[in-house]
Amino acid sequence: MNMAWSYPTFDQDLPGARAAHSCDIIANKLYIFGGWNGKKALNDLHLLDTDEMKWYEPETTGRIPACRNNHTTAVVGNKIYIHGGHDGIQWLNDLYILDTNNMNWIKPLISGQQPTSRACHTMNRVGKKLYLFGGYDGSHCFNDIDVLDIETSTWIQPYVEGSIPMARNAHTMTVIGTKLCLFGGHSGNKHLKDLHILDTEIMTWHEPDIYGSPPKGLRGHTANLIGHKIYLFGGYDGRGRSNDLYILDTECMSWTHPLEVEGSPAGRQRHTACTVMNKCLFIFGGFDGNKWLNDIFILDVAKLEASEIASETISNLMANMKKLVNNPRFSDVVFVVENKEIHAHKAILVEQSDYFKAMLTGGMIESQKSRIEIKDWPYAAYLQMMEFLYTGSISGFNPTMASELFGLADAHTLKFLKKLCQNCLVHSVDIENVCDLLIIGHRHEANDLKKFCMNFIAKNIEQVSRTNGFEHLEEVPHVLIEVTRLLYSKKENS
Repeated sequence: MNMAWSYPTFDQDLPGARAAHSCDIIANKLYIFGGWNGKKALNDLHLLDTDEMKWYEPETTGRIPACRNNHTTAVVGNKIYIHGGHDGIQWLNDLYILDTNNMNWIKPLISGQQPTSRACHTMNRVGKKLYLFGGYDGSHCFNDIDVLDIETSTWIQPYVEGSIPMARNAHTMTVIGTKLCLFGGHSGNKHLKDLHILDTEIMTWHEPDIYGSPPKGLRGHTANLIGHKIYLFGGYDGRGRSNDLYILDTECMSWTHPLEVEGSPAGRQRHTACTVMNKCLFIFGGFDGNKWLNDIFILDVAKLEASEIASETISNLMANMKKLVNNPRFSDVVFVVENKEIHAHKAILVEQSDYFKAMLTGGMIESQKSRIEIKDWPYAAYLQMMEFLYTGSISGFNPTMASELFGLADAHTLKFLKKLCQNCLVHSVDIENVCDLLIIGHRHEANDLKKFCMNFIAKNIEQVSRTNGFEHLEEVPHVLIEVTRLLYSKKENS
């Protein structure tokens, strides 16, 4: 299967389980630093060559940063800037640079007023400046902006205008040209789902109009720009760790949410995500609520978009097919049910049903007619069956419909419609209806429904035996005998 998510395997050991680490990409190589493994903060460095799909633990020179987690990083050319975090005891505000050309650590001399100690903040490069926002210092969250001028190695506290976002930590900030897109995080009291844009050219915040279905309030998620879309994955909403994928189209500021992406990683927070070759998203590590993770998943955006296009195409096709249900246009056969007409199309019915193929092409008398009289079936149910044959689904499908359609599906040998009916009825079983549904399952040889009802009756016999439906079992002696034998067997084994 051509799935969007893949789970690569490696000959070597992975870096080790961790969350709240950093991951940066330079020349198709992922640099993973630090994090928390459930027991302590880390300061090890690991490298994944995404061309060879091999892990390395490179030797470095210089002054290695102290162990830390929930720090923030940014790439400038071949250098990785690392700021702040927490070492397991205290909050940090130091700055280090890793030069990946010679794998040398540097603790640069920086002038100006440094940002205060913090963790769970963000730092993003726009042009020749790094923009640091938010974070948490153990007592409160921040919403200030500190700017590091890369050329002069100077910290600046700029004047910022507009609608200033609420203070927060564990948010995401994504670069879109000269703008920064802020989403989510935690205020110290609640999870946030607001979205703000900072225009770095005029240092002004604004809160744009957003369309579509946005994510819940999240912290510890990731957000990566690929093309003109931001891919948001995972995070924690206060109740559980998510593995949902949301996509923000930054041209129309609209969220979409692929409901089912097969092969998705387990839910997690404080993982990392890096964009490779502007087409793949590499997810590493994180925390799933019980354990720290040491896995890597790859999302192929091209395959995801192809799948989305295919789904949209199928959806449009089904919508168009639905328009043909009972539509006189191009109809070449009419079924008369309870003196009402149902217009249909032989080509569709013949391909969708062996029953109708035999009726319309097998030399039966109906094959010579353009109007076919149907007896013994209700009009509404017959029309619903036609809708299923045309579209593979039925609008507003419910247990009442399923009960009525079971016989039609059985008589017309429509196994998928029968399966749909059976599944619907299994999920609707209760004390009052279980006996009637058992009879339906018996009559139509729906073994899954019948088995479920039998076991349900055995577990709830006191309540079921007082219902009107229980008396209906007398009308089907064979079923009543089966129920009696099952109850006797349960009693013998108890």
